[in-house]
This record gives sequence, structure tokens and C-alpha cells, in this order.
Amino acid sequence: MFVDFAQGRTILAGRDPATRPVFLRLHGVAHGTFEIRPDLPDDLRVGVFGGKPSYPAWVRFSSDVQPGRPDFKGTCGIGIKLFGVQGEKMLPPETEASTQDFILQNMDVFFSDTAKDMCEFTCQALNGNLDEYLASHPTTARILEEMEKAVDSVLETPYWSGVPFRFGEGRYVKYQLQPETAPPATGEPDYEDPFYLRTDLHDRMKRGEARFRFLVQFRSDDQSMPLDRATVRWSEQASPPIHVATLVLPRQELGTGNQSEYGENLAYNIWRVTEEHRPHGSIAEARREVYAASARTRRDANGVPDGEPDQPRAETHLAPCVDEVIVRAAI
Repeated sequence: MFVDFAQGRTILAGRDPATRPVFLRLHGVAHGTFEIRPDLPDDLRVGVFGGKPSYPAWVRFSSDVQPGRPDFKGTCGIGIKLFGVQGEKMLPPETEASTQDFILQNMDVFFSDTAKDMCEFTCQALNGNLDEYLASHPTTARILEEMEKAVDSVLETPYWSGVPFRFGEGRYVKYQLQPETAPPATGEPDYEDPFYLRTDLHDRMKRGEARFRFLVQFRSDDQSMPLDRATVRWSEQASPPIHVATLVLPRQELGTGNQSEYGENLAYNIWRVTEEHRPHGSIAEARREVYAASARTRRDANGVPDGEPDQPRAETHLAPCVDEVIVRAAI
């Protein structure tokens, strides 16, 4: 449904370059650093959080809206690719890749519990029976309504993994990404601009650094925190999220140096991880195959070689702005 129909029909219709089937609206691609907290206790130093003190990262900001629709009230997503991560990955044939991916969106739950539910929803939508389906599935209807929220900036909205992941032996977590600092906006968001999120992101990143806290929320109760019911929220009162790393995006010009093209040619998959971080649940299992097939289809159509890069591309930085120079001189 996602690759052969949603993606394949656009390629056959002549969309050039070929795009992803979901989260295809690109806002910007940024380079940065994923910094592990140096004061983590031993029980949190698992997998990528117990290796190097920091990793180069390339980040893709996007929304799940189709061409012709505006950014306003679309679901925002972020893909984070780390470089230099040792260990065998779980995504054949790229098991030797030195990259690791995180994919999150600005909603803490999915609108379907399982992969089976997701397929049923999609089939009904494609057959024109969506209203009837939602009437008989009030939880899905409620979550879809919650997802239609105004976002002022992709640098100021929180993101969640939605599905759980292993955290070493016998433990499971969900991921969160919480905004920490970002350059202030120069004005109110222009919701009339169909690409206002891109405009805002590019403008802010030209003026300063952005930072996000990366957190893990542990599964503390088997009943209230199920592993294969993606519509169920995990209570933050029962299990407060823990800050384990910080994503730092330095001041940069996103519209130059072909950064967008570089990011669009990257493929993100939640299964490009080591065993310690194995995704869990039927939706995660389905995403492993769908995301890999989508990446191959898109790259084949665009003439881009498949496979993971060994090294991140060179970073580009802007010189300090006048205000920064004055402040530093004063100090």
C-alpha cells in the first residue's frame, strides 16, 4: 500500500525527483552533534549511550503532508542519523553500517494499535470508507483529531518515538526529543504561507544554535504500558522521562551547499540500530520492511546508489554574527 501504491503511482505519474511515501514535505536538513551526558549512571550507559561521548549527526525535519497542501496542522517529524556508531546493526544487508537512526514525530502515540489495525485503516481510507471506519473506532478518530494541531516552529515542538525500544536486557523505553533552546522568531508565524515551517527553520538556523534534550521513558508497568498497543500513552507521572543526550545544531545556512539534497538522499529506518536498541511491536516490525523498500524504490528512481555512507559529509558553518562578536569581545 505504501510503496507500490502511494509511492509507486507518483513515480509512474512523473514525480521527479521521486519522494518518500510519507513525511515527504521537507523543511530542512541540518548537521549537528549528538552529545551523550557525561554524568550518566552505569545503568543508563547502554548501547549508543555507553559508547563515545558524542556522535556527528545529520537531521531531517519534515511533515506528513502531500504536495499541494500547506504546512499548517500537518504532523511534523524528525529523522536523526548518527555516524561512527559501532556494533552490528539489525537491518540487512547493512549490518556493518556505522550509522544509527532515530525517527520521531510530534505526537506521543500512533492512531492505530497494531500493524493489522494500520492496514485496515489504510484500506478503508483508500476505498472511501474512512468516515464509517472512524465512527466505529473512536480512539483512532480522537488521536487523528489531536494530531491536527498548529505548530509554530519545528525547533519548538516536542517529538516522540511512538513505539517502544529495548534498552539493554529486559528493559524497554520510548524516546522523546524536547526543545531546549533556539533562536527567537523574528515575528508571528505566518500560517498563510504554505511553507511557513521551512521559512521559520531556515531563518532561525541562520541566526543561532538550536538544542534538543533526548530523553528515555522506561516501561515501569506491564499493564498500563503495553508493548504492542501504540495508541496507549505511557504515563509520565508513573515513569518520568530521563535526559540522556543532547542534540546540538550549530548556526548554519540550510539552503546552501546542497544540504537538502544530501539529506533527501539519506534513508532513515528505526531498525538501523544494534540489538540493545531493538524496536518492539508489530508496527515496528512492519516499518522495517516498508521503510527499506521505500528507500530502495526512491533511490532507484532517482539514480542514487543504495547503502549507508561511511562518513558524514563535511559540515558548513556560518561566521559569528555581529552581535556574537560584540558579546565575545566584551567578555
